[in-house]
Amino acid sequence: MNRSWWFRFGLLVFFILVAVIHVFPTVANLDLEHTKFPFKKKVNLGLDLQGGLYMVYGVDFKKIYAETTSRAVDTTIGQLDKEGVKAAKGKIDDSVEDNPNFQITFDAANQAKTKELIAKNYSLRIMDEKPGSISLGLTAAYRADIKEKTLGQSVQVIRNRIDEFGVSEPSISTKGENRVVVELPGVKDVERAKALVGRTARLEFKMVNSDANVNVVGVVNEAAQKGIELKEGVKYSEYIAKLNEFAKGKIPEDSQILFERKSGNRNLPYLLFSKVELTGSELADAMVGFDQQTQQPQVSFQLNPRGTVTFGELTTKNVHKALAIVLDDTVQSAPNINTPITGGSGVITLGAGGDQAYKEARDLAIVLRAGALPAQLDLMEQRAIGPSIGADSITHGMTASAVGCLLVFIFMIGYYRMSGVVATVSLILCFLFTFAILIGMDATLTLPGIAGLALTIGMAVDSNVIIFERIRDELHEGKGPVAAVHSGFDKAFSCIFDANITHAIVATILLNFGTGPIRGFAVTLLIGIVTTLFCAVTVCKLAFDWYLEKKGAQITSLSI
Repeated sequence: MNRSWWFRFGLLVFFILVAVIHVFPTVANLDLEHTKFPFKKKVNLGLDLQGGLYMVYGVDFKKIYAETTSRAVDTTIGQLDKEGVKAAKGKIDDSVEDNPNFQITFDAANQAKTKELIAKNYSLRIMDEKPGSISLGLTAAYRADIKEKTLGQSVQVIRNRIDEFGVSEPSISTKGENRVVVELPGVKDVERAKALVGRTARLEFKMVNSDANVNVVGVVNEAAQKGIELKEGVKYSEYIAKLNEFAKGKIPEDSQILFERKSGNRNLPYLLFSKVELTGSELADAMVGFDQQTQQPQVSFQLNPRGTVTFGELTTKNVHKALAIVLDDTVQSAPNINTPITGGSGVITLGAGGDQAYKEARDLAIVLRAGALPAQLDLMEQRAIGPSIGADSITHGMTASAVGCLLVFIFMIGYYRMSGVVATVSLILCFLFTFAILIGMDATLTLPGIAGLALTIGMAVDSNVIIFERIRDELHEGKGPVAAVHSGFDKAFSCIFDANITHAIVATILLNFGTGPIRGFAVTLLIGIVTTLFCAVTVCKLAFDWYLEKKGAQITSLSI
């Protein structure tokens, strides 16, 4: 054997050893925490193989656009006021799909000055204009920017929460223009996972309006008599919106009614100023603790430097008044400000103790620490897959693959004789290398991924068939075994390479545009293309070179 052959053979042995080391923990089902085996990594199973939770969330961008437009218009009115132009904002007009607008009114004499100032705001555009009034909506570029950032931030926030929740190999991705797909393999506490993922966690600080002479309980009861009440099947956010719409004229314009949660129910109404004094964006950290007196779980939070300054100024100006800590439009607590709070820290109490309260406190700390979702996510689709279904999928998938491979092996050995044996060894190594690379890359194996493994064997067989048939053609043309083998491999390579390149193009498209299991199939297919080329060309060529070298000049035929 020449040095080139030994080098290629040594490289193949090295790859086989590395592959076996990678695959062994999975095949032997080792306990990675206690095993002394040096390589501690197993194949990651996808949602369809180990069970878990599949959810699709939708984002209501019309609501986001309305809120953003409202804030931008308020800012514009403030700028106009500084320029000596008095303007007022009218009601929202949401008749235009995905582009709600607000009308502002002013003295017609200031029309040109108003338009000039609006033109400086890149986020707003004039949708309609009349003397003394202009309708403002968001520009198309700004709406596209909001959509991209909202979806991207939602994916990142959910991923941060899930990472702290402890789910291995979650899949979080966008789908279409307003969908977020979340796959959580191995999750058993479905309801808790749903609550953690979909919680907006909008933390706000608002002052309690204790000076207004309003019977808040009476307004709530009056609304209930009109059919506006929180009951089963009604979202809390929708109830709050209807209640405050009903309360217009009965409460001050700058105020709103929200409820404090007591013993798991929202049943204590508060009249709060609508103005948000501070938000959770100024939060630096949040952690679970216990009240020293009651031993009830609570969430302690620390504000960042900017939030500390704002919080200090707020509490200094409002000593002896009540400040409400509002989470997702629910008042968590409304303590009195006895002295200015300049340390930048606070506490959110959660009511009664016990395991459930502690879980709630821990999840709230995760949500606040990981960040608030930029928009409310509405659950559009949910599928909970049990682990037994995943186990059945693995069994059926592996059985089908094994039977298919066995039939291929029998055919190759029966049709190509000893060359078929070489092809069979090549196919087994191709499967071994593909599986090892999946584990080494931390890729997730899904049910379509198992189909990809079976397809890899099919592609590898195709490559061997092309090589063998090409060698047969060369033998039929009268060439000797040595010349036929070398010529067959050389001429077959371009055909094998072209076929695998076309497969790789399709797999790349699936990888870029597919989601979940489709991406798993594409990853397996791409890895299989690499291992197929290596095994078909290198492994088979090594075996033929060894046989030809061993027989030498006396060789007269091939078992092919």
